[in-house]
Amino acid sequence: MEQIALINGETVIYWNSIVLTLASAAAICFFLALYLDVSGNAVAGFGVVPVSIVLSLAAARFFHWYSRADSYDGFVSAMTDYTTGGYALTGVFLGCFLGAALLRLLGLHRNLSMMLDCMSLAGAAGIAVGRQASFFNSSDRGQVVESVRSLPWVYPVTNAVSGAVEYRLATFLIQAMVAAVLFVVLGLWYRRENRLGRRQDGDLCLIFLMCYGASQVVLDSTRYDSLFFRSNGFVSVVQVLGALGIALAAILFSRRLVRNRGFRPWYLLLWLAMAAGIGGAGYMEYYVQRRGNEAVFAYSVMSACLGAVVLLTLLIRSLGKAGKPRMSKTK
Repeated sequence: MEQIALINGETVIYWNSIVLTLASAAAICFFLALYLDVSGNAVAGFGVVPVSIVLSLAAARFFHWYSRADSYDGFVSAMTDYTTGGYALTGVFLGCFLGAALLRLLGLHRNLSMMLDCMSLAGAAGIAVGRQASFFNSSDRGQVVESVRSLPWVYPVTNAVSGAVEYRLATFLIQAMVAAVLFVVLGLWYRRENRLGRRQDGDLCLIFLMCYGASQVVLDSTRYDSLFFRSNGFVSVVQVLGALGIALAAILFSRRLVRNRGFRPWYLLLWLAMAAGIGGAGYMEYYVQRRGNEAVFAYSVMSACLGAVVLLTLLIRSLGKAGKPRMSKTK
């Protein structure tokens, strides 16, 4: 049930829509401030905003339709009628990437990595605001929690069938707090790298995808309204994409490490430790789905495993950046 904010004749405006609009505005403002400061390219900066908005809306609706096809009359209706239905945040990530890539192909800017860095930091701000839209509906909640009944851990929800008030894990608020922390920490780090002249374009985007992806692997598991793949109905789309974000950062930073410092046998220990962390997190997901009464233990171990993978990946990045590129041999 969506809470109504304003009614003007036949026009109804919901609080959910207001918060999401504010989140979009925050993300756009932060993006323009960051991108214009580091690039000075106003044409690309202002040009990518409307393109990304259109592509993000379409992609967000597509992902929601894919997992919630029963909520629409059909694919055409879902992609053309935006007065009803929902959206998936995953589509916003894709839409922004496609918008930045399209303008790169058109020659309006030459540095895709720089633009994606600015989009990532601005996106963290937008998510921190946008997730709070769930204060005004019953979405993005976890299981019933009996031991705690206060924010930021739980939030009351009225059961639509029984009418009873249930105190459920406030997944949406935890997601908002994680995004806010990422925005502050990565923002300060990015500013420091700029000031010291050590910024490497693309790194902020990869670190954001890795950290945010790791958080969503855990948090999306707690939701009662996750989006699942049609092929099985129980594997979360968000969890899989979050894991891919971790893998992308790990692979690219490892590639840089080998390129800059050469291969060393002890690198295998780092990669094996990362694989063990990912495997441990995967096992705990299997564990918690069968022993929901031990959720605190399972999610704590899962978080520790993924946290270790993130720290190891950052170590690999640091080692790779410290090394100097190897000179290619000429014949």
